[in-house]
Amino acid sequence: MGYLGWVFSKWPSEEGAMRNGAVEPASPAVRVLDRTGRRLGLRTSGEFLRTAARGRVTLLVRGLMVLSGDEGPPSSRADRAVEAAFAHYAARGDLPAERFEGSFTLVLIDEEAGRVLLFRNLVGAGFTYYAETDGGLLFGSNPAELAEYGGAVAAVNDSALPAFFLYRFVPGRETLFRGVRRLLPGEMLAYDRDGLRLRQRQTIGGLRGGETGDGGGDAVERLGATMARVLADCALDHPGAVNLLSGGVDSSYIQVVWNEGLPASSRPPATYTINVDHPRTLPDAEYALSAASLLGTRHTLVPADDYAARYLVEAVAGTGEPPNHVQSIYFRRLGRVLADRGVPAALCGEGADSLFGVGSTATLQTAEALRRVLPWKFGRDLVSAAAAFAGHPRLPGYLDLAGRLGDFTHPGHPVNEVAVFADLRAVHSCFGEPAASSAFALRRELARMHGVADDPLEFVNFAGFLGEAADTASLWTGLFNLEGCDMRCPFLDSRMIRFAIGLRPQERYPFRKPKELLKRALRRRAPAVLADRSKRGFGQPIFEWLAVGGQLRPLVDRIGDYDFVAHRALAEARERPNWFLYSLLCFDVWHKLFIEKRPASAIADAT
Repeated sequence: MGYLGWVFSKWPSEEGAMRNGAVEPASPAVRVLDRTGRRLGLRTSGEFLRTAARGRVTLLVRGLMVLSGDEGPPSSRADRAVEAAFAHYAARGDLPAERFEGSFTLVLIDEEAGRVLLFRNLVGAGFTYYAETDGGLLFGSNPAELAEYGGAVAAVNDSALPAFFLYRFVPGRETLFRGVRRLLPGEMLAYDRDGLRLRQRQTIGGLRGGETGDGGGDAVERLGATMARVLADCALDHPGAVNLLSGGVDSSYIQVVWNEGLPASSRPPATYTINVDHPRTLPDAEYALSAASLLGTRHTLVPADDYAARYLVEAVAGTGEPPNHVQSIYFRRLGRVLADRGVPAALCGEGADSLFGVGSTATLQTAEALRRVLPWKFGRDLVSAAAAFAGHPRLPGYLDLAGRLGDFTHPGHPVNEVAVFADLRAVHSCFGEPAASSAFALRRELARMHGVADDPLEFVNFAGFLGEAADTASLWTGLFNLEGCDMRCPFLDSRMIRFAIGLRPQERYPFRKPKELLKRALRRRAPAVLADRSKRGFGQPIFEWLAVGGQLRPLVDRIGDYDFVAHRALAEARERPNWFLYSLLCFDVWHKLFIEKRPASAIADAT
């Protein structure tokens, strides 16, 4: 499931793949326009991409899009949003981005004007990529297609490498492919005879003070009403959707609200998770099964019973993106199983942490409290020394942070560490400290362009939202779409974002209690143990697999030679596997697939 579109004043050079049956000029999808002589086209696959046409204007909607405040019949809510888009474009030659809610991407092609508009709302339900070529623009849902069909040899975007090795992914606009870029959350791209223009049409800050349509009441009631509305729209699109129930607070709360909206049935609803057969992951399976028992669902543990190397190669080959989390490599397998069973879509709890308190929220609150108690640096240093002498290692760290709460440029500030698993020493060794500092600044800039306040609590959560949560959800959606299954992340709907940022700080971030609002909401509707039990990390035995004798070691031993890799950093990582080695392995697989053009099967079979 995906799409590829183009607008050209002339066809790319014959060296490009456009002529090789991928997008053939003689295809019925391509029309040579009398007025402009430009060629426009759109190729789609998958039943979940919604397309409509009015005359010579075509609109594609990927994801869930509804009109803000629409109280009409729910069954036709999506149709009314599409009609509003056509009407607005006919009147003004633009899209009414601010009037839509949900999680979606829009593509509009006006053949008469030779114009393409692309809009990704604050999440976008999957990535949208674009690349300017000789005489035109390519856009689509898969960067590998753009690199292949653009008429140019795919090349590495060297400037993106420091960010990649910090975040295991390149956040923001850039990708690993030179010249292939992502549309940012809330951004609109216009391309016509005047060239390419980008505008920020939605921002996080712009959602403050708007109507949520949540029905009033206390914060827990408003949260429930907002979630119920989002899930009701998901159910209209995909009545047979299932929840990916990990057993954590986020997925458990989704299941509780989903259960309440289901029609009466003698059969319990189905839930799923992936299952890796390893002693480290066994508690994760038990965690999910116990939640399913408490919530009354039929839970299926989908076995990841092949080698991790094959899942890794399959994931990278399908999306053209490295998997930022190790568990991401299994999502294509999970989507394939669901599609084979006739399941149209899955619900996922990704994004709740960034809305209601990432783990570092408590760290910042503790540091702020200490700064108020000990406002002078001399006093903090004295207490820090005493704490270190008494064997309290965490207190000096809190006291150090208290002195630099507003210094977001410090590499150790939680704003830079949120959702980051990296070997900073290895990054410095390969690229230098200035390059690492620039990569940290890149992600902070994503939050600033969205009008996120410099308050450390607000900034750390939306740095995580814009630099990790939205990217993870988009990557997982892309992996599912490859197998003909859709994914919806209810916490990453603009209505839920609007609700969260409208909360009072003490409701959203109670002192040292991340996600307490979600836990309170879960306690009201389900057994309290679901909210109060210890959180699972859902980690994978990645360093064991990277080590000698591990599943991924054959791929590690075949990592190519790259100029940017410092020999000492690589030698240390091979001897004692770390996140640098994992990132390098992902890059190496990507490089072999898309730069060296090796077959995926040849890489995977090397294990």
